[in-house]
Amino acid sequence: MPEITAIKVNVKRPDRRSVYVDGEFAFSVSEGIFFQRDFREGKEISETEISELKDEDEFEKAKLAAVNLLSYRPRSVREITDRLKRKGWSDKIAEKATDLLLKKGYLNDAEFAAVFAREKVKNKCLGPVALKSELFQTGVAQPIIDETVESIYKDFPPEELICRLLKKRGIGSGGTVNGKEKQRLINFLRRKGFTWSQMEQSIRGLKIH
Repeated sequence: MPEITAIKVNVKRPDRRSVYVDGEFAFSVSEGIFFQRDFREGKEISETEISELKDEDEFEKAKLAAVNLLSYRPRSVREITDRLKRKGWSDKIAEKATDLLLKKGYLNDAEFAAVFAREKVKNKCLGPVALKSELFQTGVAQPIIDETVESIYKDFPPEELICRLLKKRGIGSGGTVNGKEKQRLINFLRRKGFTWSQMEQSIRGLKIH
């Protein structure tokens, strides 16, 4: 049976312990895991135990990385899972870390979607079509997307958002534009995510010269 022959404080990371088995470096673990286990020189340790410890340590790292990502801004469940996978963690560990954050309340797609939608609509005057598309890209479930979109536009009616966008372009209600400008405005509002029925009143109110 392999035997622990040395335990050293990691030079670059004093909060970690390097464990040597049969005279060779075998693995390193966080202080938290180290103090939870009966690590000592002379103790026998199986290859299965070593593998399990490595997985446990990787899970701890993934969990901390996920919390760090959330410290910058709210994120959806899929965003966190995908970011962890891109950082090199296995699907199993990435999903395990995400599940833990879900259980602890750090992740909540409904709350994320509400914050995301408010920022996009209030600050960028994004229309329903574009908002649905952007929420879909974050991996939020369709029922949450539908509920979020329905709710946010009660507070920010599309017609009012369109008026704000036109005013930013120096065009007031009943303003005057030429034919090309009118078409550019229609295309602009479509790119912003508004339908013709939402923009029709504002567009038809413009005077053409």
